[in-house]
Amino acid sequence: MKYDLAFVLNSVVFPCARGTYVTSERPALERVHVVLCAKEILNLIQHGLLELEIKQREDFASHSEGVKKVSDWAKLNKLDFDREIDISVGVADALVYGDDIGIFEIGTTRPTKMLLLLKYILREDHPMTVHFWPYGTNNGIVFKNWK
Repeated sequence: MKYDLAFVLNSVVFPCARGTYVTSERPALERVHVVLCAKEILNLIQHGLLELEIKQREDFASHSEGVKKVSDWAKLNKLDFDREIDISVGVADALVYGDDIGIFEIGTTRPTKMLLLLKYILREDHPMTVHFWPYGTNNGIVFKNWK
């Protein structure tokens, strides 16, 4: 699938960042920052460094409910998992260990953290995915460093 900046901005970065720049003291500067992060993410996709998939997921009402859904799914599939794990780019809401290592970010995620997480999995030499589960949508945004 071919992606463009508008798709990455409106379907990936903005849903994850919703609410983070609306309350900013410098909303215009924050919007520029969001666009720059979206351009960088698009560049990673277009150069084939990352795969992007938009997948349906179950709805959740709160952050803790979203983390519980990930944990319950991991238990059901007999996978190891951890919650609130500190990785080199900050704390991830959940990690699930399977054929790949899945990093889950539930709810609002700042664009800078999104980009840092994606660059983090690019440096790793084993399969990893980053799952963004933004509030207000039933779409899960999944980035993979493998095909």
